[in-house]
Parts: sequence; C-alpha cells; structure tokens
Amino acid sequence: MRPRWGESGALLHRQALYLASYDHGPDAAAWTAHTLHRRRDVLARRGWSPHWAEARSTATALARLGDARPLQNFIDRALADDDTAEAANLNYWALWLGALAVPQPDDGFMRDRDLAGWDPVTLLRGLARGLHVAPGFVDLYAHSLWSLLTAFPWLPQAAGQVAGPLRERAAQLLDGAAISARSRRELAHVYYVFDHNR
Repeated sequence: MRPRWGESGALLHRQALYLASYDHGPDAAAWTAHTLHRRRDVLARRGWSPHWAEARSTATALARLGDARPLQNFIDRALADDDTAEAANLNYWALWLGALAVPQPDDGFMRDRDLAGWDPVTLLRGLARGLHVAPGFVDLYAHSLWSLLTAFPWLPQAAGQVAGPLRERAAQLLDGAAISARSRRELAHVYYVFDHNR
C-alpha cells in the first residue's frame, strides 16, 4: 500500500528519487534501483493516468542506472499514440528545458493539450542539445523530437543554427547506435524533415 502524501508530497518524493539516480555510489545506486523497481507498478499503466509523471520519472531514473527497458516500455505503453500523454511529455520537457518560463506548483500544467504558454523553438533547441549529451535517453529524446515536429510542422523552417547539428546527430545515431525500432523510425523522420528543409 502506498503512503498518502498529497500532490505536493508526491511531487517532492518523485523528484527526490529521480535526483537520487544521479548518485552512482554503490550504496546509493543499489538503494535507488531497489526503491524504483518497487514502484514498477506505475509503469504498467497505458496512456495518461494521474501517475503518468511518476511513471516517467521512474523510467528515466532506471535508464540512468543502466536499465533502458522500462523507458522503452514507457514510451510504447504510456506515451505513444495517446494525445494527452504526448502533450504531457512536451509540456514536461518545456518546463524542464526552460521553454516554459513560469514555474508550476503541481503537475496540472502537463495535461494542457493546446501546448500553449511555451516556445516550441526553445524546446527544439533543448531537445537537440540533449540528444547529443544523453545517450541513455536517446529513445525518449527521439520520440520527443518526433512528437514536437508532429505538433509543430513549421519548426524546421524556424530552427536556425540547430538544424544542421541535429540532422548530423540523427544521421550518426541512425548509422551506428543501438536504438529501438521505434526510435529508428522517429529519428529517420527527424533527419528527413531537417534534410528536406535545408
């Protein structure tokens, strides 16, 4: 049975576990992995749920600890093909990467399917930068870039200097990285739209 923390307590707990995944000391990593694996029930849900953000944080923290499968499953089950979950992912990234300038007190902003209140070009830059430096999260970055370009098809024309390096990085990953079939398809799309619009 889960403790009842309230929304702010759940947010704090989720963030604490996520941040603990950065500590690669043997005791900390073992404790964090054990604690996150106990929370895998949230990863079994399909599409959007009130536990979506917890599932996303759990999956990304496990990927940071070297277990990429939960993140790939999260993308397939709780993100792809669900409009609310896709919007939540982009809204979450917008906050995290500085495209949404206003701090948010809770997770309610994630459900905004209008994708309003943040700058898509700023988010594109942040995701492109992350694709270069976050090898454990290539699947999430690839899907998020694909989703962003699907939501804002005009972005390649507004991308400016990010277009060339993003196209090159997508090509490198397509040529050599061990990525999922979904990521390969989505990165191929990212590469195509930026190559087509140069």
